Amino acid sequence: MRFQAYFFDFDGTIGATEVDIRASWLAALDHFGLPKEPFYQHFQIGPTPLESIAMLYPDMPLDRRKMFFETYKSLHDDAEHYLARPYPGIAAMLQKLHQAGKKIYIVTNKRYKPLYKLVRQFGFAQYIDGLFVPDIIDIDPEKHLKKSDSLALAMRVAGVSAEESLMVGDTAIDITVGKSNRTMTCAVTWGYGSYESLKASSPDYLIDHPKELP
Repeated sequence: MRFQAYFFDFDGTIGATEVDIRASWLAALDHFGLPKEPFYQHFQIGPTPLESIAMLYPDMPLDRRKMFFETYKSLHDDAEHYLARPYPGIAAMLQKLHQAGKKIYIVTNKRYKPLYKLVRQFGFAQYIDGLFVPDIIDIDPEKHLKKSDSLALAMRVAGVSAEESLMVGDTAIDITVGKSNRTMTCAVTWGYGSYESLKASSPDYLIDHPKELP
């Protein structure tokens, strides 16, 4: 394993989390009486909830978007237990990195509260050196920390150069985030991004199983 620090996306990279995310979205849509067709047709894991709301329901006024976001956040973040599970091979991969003395960070659009609970539920807290999320600082959710900025912050905290860093994710967004910070990038095919979009994003590595991590 050639890099000093590994920066992982979470949803679709570390954990199969869509089951909980979709359930919370559908419950929030029911609460607001919104049509579900846009959600069924266009929803994607990756963007922040506010970005998704704006994309799926562009005519929704901003104040109502914020109300929807707060409802969704309460439904998802306050769950006592999640149905999500880590992907096969992830635990062994993290253990191997940890034993090799590598630095391991999560860089995600997921908020801190559910991420923290899931990392502990998966039994991965012992391996992770830091969690970098949109709400890592207390700011308006409309001005959340962008994922590229979260990666830049994580790299500074880790004290590593771009050449020593690998950004790992399941969508083209993750590859773009890595490239914007000049890190090497690794796309994984077991998550929510399509193979075609991952290939088109031109990652430095494209892997089908965690054991192939460079």
